[in-house]
Amino acid sequence: MTREPGPRAGVACLLGLALAIGATDAALGADPAAGREKARQCQTCHGMDGIGRMPDVPNIAGESELYLTKQLRDFRSGERRHEQMSIIAGGLRDDDIADLAAYYASIEFTVKVPEP
Repeated sequence: MTREPGPRAGVACLLGLALAIGATDAALGADPAAGREKARQCQTCHGMDGIGRMPDVPNIAGESELYLTKQLRDFRSGERRHEQMSIIAGGLRDDDIADLAAYYASIEFTVKVPEP
């Protein structure tokens, strides 16, 4: 017996598509080099390399532009709250967010899984 997707599946799909389109539009004009300059305000916590400097600060290097854009927009709008990030993101314009997301997403790193 197959299950038909419920109405929530359609809403979730449309929401995901809208987010992807919005982030893609912002990312089209994104400039990683400009993002690197703007990242100076982020380096105390996230470092220029995107690696969190404190235990409660996430690593953001190599995260997708879509993810980074959404998080910064959510902090800016108040949908997501954090004592410092809400203040910092509150002053960012759409092009600042796009540039920062492009910069941190462009950082490449490798992962080595420990051998058993």
